Amino acid sequence: MGREKIYRVGIYIRLSREDGDDKESESVENQRDIIHKFIDENDDLELIEEYVDDGYTGTNFDRPNFKRMMQDVKKDRINAIITKDLSRFGRDHIDTGYYLEKYLPSNNIRYIAIGDGVDTETSAGLNFLIFKLSFNDYYSQDISNKIRVVKTRKQEKGEYQAPYAPFGYKKDPSNKNHLLINEETAPIVKRIFELYLKGTGTNKISKILNDENILAPGAYLNSKRYEKCSKKWNKSAIYRLLKEPVYIGTIVGHKSYKVNHKVKTRIKVPKNERYYVEKRHEPIIDIETFEAVQNKLAEGGKWRNRKNYNPIKQYMYCGHCGAKATMKTHKRQVKSGEIHEHQYFICSKKSDDYNNCDNGRIASSVVIPLLKESIKNECSKIVFSKGDLTSIYEQAKENSNNKKTALKKEIEKLEKDVKRIEKKIEQIYIDKLESIIRAEDFSKFYNLYQEQKEKNILKINDLKKQLEEANREKIINYKEIKKIAEQCLNMDELEPELLNKLIDRIEYLKGKKIKIRYKFMEYK
Repeated sequence: MGREKIYRVGIYIRLSREDGDDKESESVENQRDIIHKFIDENDDLELIEEYVDDGYTGTNFDRPNFKRMMQDVKKDRINAIITKDLSRFGRDHIDTGYYLEKYLPSNNIRYIAIGDGVDTETSAGLNFLIFKLSFNDYYSQDISNKIRVVKTRKQEKGEYQAPYAPFGYKKDPSNKNHLLINEETAPIVKRIFELYLKGTGTNKISKILNDENILAPGAYLNSKRYEKCSKKWNKSAIYRLLKEPVYIGTIVGHKSYKVNHKVKTRIKVPKNERYYVEKRHEPIIDIETFEAVQNKLAEGGKWRNRKNYNPIKQYMYCGHCGAKATMKTHKRQVKSGEIHEHQYFICSKKSDDYNNCDNGRIASSVVIPLLKESIKNECSKIVFSKGDLTSIYEQAKENSNNKKTALKKEIEKLEKDVKRIEKKIEQIYIDKLESIIRAEDFSKFYNLYQEQKEKNILKINDLKKQLEEANREKIINYKEIKKIAEQCLNMDELEPELLNKLIDRIEYLKGKKIKIRYKFMEYK
């Protein structure tokens, strides 16, 4: 008789957060003991390596040690894989089925799931594979739904869910969902609010804190996930901190959600649909101070006192590719010794990479006179009667409603497409198992469908943001329109408040031309 084949075994152990550390039946040690005992009882198995992913879900294969194991498969270091049961390998029946029925067999890898009696060396061991994979997928969905329900209930009650306390707070040792004031960092929060109310801008505040070597929030996050977070303050971090309701004792929940347990993409929830629970913990900032800061943030501060202020900056776009325009300030010293400054706008794509957009630049001194002239010309076309202005209002209202209806229909269409794609993936998997299509064709179609699905989800997310913005838009009534029109006709300077009511965007074109999109006006 010939020598019995010896399999070089890699044992794979996985424990997810959903399993919980208190479940001894699924613990790392328990899985290891069961697999070691099985290897000891089978002379054709030789242990080569152990791969452990502790704290990783089974619904995808983005796991560090699973990837390391697949690299060892490619290197021919191992030619057999053993798990305690099929669910430890993976819970998504499509991806798991792909590995077990195509990838591993094509690489001559034997797979054994001890608890399920699965052994790819024998045909009998695969009899219940489809059933087990489908059951594990259903189990993952069931667990995901239960976790979502529990999280929703906690959010509705105002329990703090994030793994780390916000800057200025610490987690209550007796209740991880409750916040306590951090005596070390809370004074920094107070100081930031005080500085901003006194007129210090976010950029200047960040410089003050960095100059004093005061560490930013990222320095307090003791985790590999956050190890690359900046230890320095910047204006964005200051702005986010100033906007955070947690500092007045309010917990905000349900900010985003996942479409399902298989898709990583998170959908942002509109602010008016989130859960706001007040007085959940001791505030660092009083309500009066917080509201004063929010009002100041909304106004944009004292823009005219800011360096390089330009009233049209936020409205400028490239008329060639549609990208946001970047404002640049050029300084030049003249013969008299004076420093002359002029501002111009350039496509943000062009400023990053000169190959991306062939539009030129346009000086602010060119745009502003053209904008003033256009505003006055358009306002002069308005017939100042209640009937006409009411008609403008009604038209604007209708346009807004049509826009929101169109966005909702497009979202519904894309969501249906996502469901149809998921059904197609299910079908091609069944077709592969029944040998209707080849494994190579399955892989090609599967990747194609997954790509389509991800694109649709990203589009849905973007459309929901647009719908949220549309819902926030205020339709101006005829009295306000008349008032604005009169202000425009008598306008000497471009007032930020007036521009905000009038202008949607300004696109600059070649030849020192601009195209202005107004928010609500309809003209005779």
